[in-house]
Amino acid sequence: MKILRALRFSCWLGLMLGSLGWKSQLPATAAEKISFWYGALEFSVDIDDLKTHLGEIDRDLVTDVNSVNSESLKEWRSLLDTASDESNSQDIAVSLLTQEFPLDRVTVSRLLNSSLGTRILQSLGEIIRVSHSQNGFYALRSALILAIDSSEKLTLLDVLRQFPADTIQIDAKASLKLADVFTQLQTETKKAIALVKQQAAINTNNKSTIDFAQQPDIQNPGYLAWQQETLTLFDQKRDRSLAVDLYRPQIELNVSLNIPLVIISHGFSGAKEDFDYLAQHLVSYGIAVAILNHPGSDRTQLDNFFAGTTRDILTAREFIHRPQDVSYLLDELQKRERVAPSRLGTLDLERVGIIGHSFGSYTALALGGAKLNIGHLQQYCPSKIIDLNWFNPSVVLQCLASQLSTTKNYQLGDRRIAAIFAMNPMISNVFGEQGLSQLEIPVAFVGGSKDLITPVLLEQIEPFTWLGSQEKYLLLIDRGTHGYDRLNLLETLANSTIDSSFDPQLVRGYIKTMSLAFMQTHLANQTKYQRFLTNNYVKHISKTPLKLSLTRSIQIKSTR
Repeated sequence: MKILRALRFSCWLGLMLGSLGWKSQLPATAAEKISFWYGALEFSVDIDDLKTHLGEIDRDLVTDVNSVNSESLKEWRSLLDTASDESNSQDIAVSLLTQEFPLDRVTVSRLLNSSLGTRILQSLGEIIRVSHSQNGFYALRSALILAIDSSEKLTLLDVLRQFPADTIQIDAKASLKLADVFTQLQTETKKAIALVKQQAAINTNNKSTIDFAQQPDIQNPGYLAWQQETLTLFDQKRDRSLAVDLYRPQIELNVSLNIPLVIISHGFSGAKEDFDYLAQHLVSYGIAVAILNHPGSDRTQLDNFFAGTTRDILTAREFIHRPQDVSYLLDELQKRERVAPSRLGTLDLERVGIIGHSFGSYTALALGGAKLNIGHLQQYCPSKIIDLNWFNPSVVLQCLASQLSTTKNYQLGDRRIAAIFAMNPMISNVFGEQGLSQLEIPVAFVGGSKDLITPVLLEQIEPFTWLGSQEKYLLLIDRGTHGYDRLNLLETLANSTIDSSFDPQLVRGYIKTMSLAFMQTHLANQTKYQRFLTNNYVKHISKTPLKLSLTRSIQIKSTR
């Protein structure tokens, strides 16, 4: 019976929504039931039955289906027509109920009192309510705090039990709309990934005469030695200190030789040390590399936030500061090259490449010429519309930029940026199609099909189609996640449900190899590396279970 399946699915969807509430004081009576309502229809489920009897909740769900007016029932059935496979939803809900998150009370409290945590809980409170008319914001905060106090590891089931009301109220109409959206995202993502793979197969030249087994193996380090030094720079104008690791290839050459330079920009809560492996690979092939820490969005900022020494986990000004950090670094390097030229050659600071990860990819694209779309953010972010971005956590970060002024002309582009390699970018709303279409320099995107922070369809595949660049590449890592290690909080949370087949070393190998080929081709003008930017070469290095695909062009249905 469709109405029963609708009720069942709304229950599972309500549970899935709670999984987003890692971001929460009231004396509380533990909740015993979850109640779902749609118009005149309402039913309840015992919380303690969820874990073991989720597959049996047909029993006693509906006491009087005839009490639902025909208009509500018609709308409900319409929403249900596009709902996802219920057995899969059941498996997801059971997994989420018992998934353990290694968070302590201080961490949870700090997150909940940040602007990001507030935004997330207010959105969830529209679905998970204290009553039909009361947003569940404060109750969710209380439940999360009490749950973490009662257990060393946080689970969703613990949170549900600590909800400060006898019954948790779930808006079934909204949750069914979310079911529709969730299903749409899954379906469209699968289609887009399949299309990328299909395009890659079509563009593979089976008649190619290149035997990559006989070519130099650029997966291995190059033959050049290198030197590394740490610079401490201070921008007095912005009262901002920058720590930079600079890697130079160790070649005794004429000082007039220009050495290509690549900047690496880490993601939110990252650090320059996260990309030592990449810098060392590039420099061994003759490319100088500078990795900088972005104060205000690096690991130190996160540590300070949890220690209570800074108010917010991230501020809107970081969307401006980050690109300015890179431009300031280039200015300082130019000064140093003029004053004290290195015996190892002169850095080419007129044509610079940049590699970014996540928030660092935003940084790279802003420097390359993508324009902020603050007006769109200010209209979109406060809205309560239920769309695909409900399942795109990076939008919460992107929406911080809506606090920036629309009257200021933020000039973030830097003419010295000549090539961009963007890993797991978070850009769909902060730039949008209008902002990305203005990019003209070579760009490569990297996405993972299992990325929970920046979903591959919304943040990489579709934005790739908006790029104005003629030279553009989309690299897709099947079963790839958001991070390339498990060092920081975001990556730990993002990878917490990924199976053991995820191999960071294999993924890092792809990044080292393909970024080298990209930068040698489009920055250093080493045309012999173009052969490695082909489907044939990608197929040659791709390994199970994290298969790699490459496409230069793709057409998909818009999700907007």
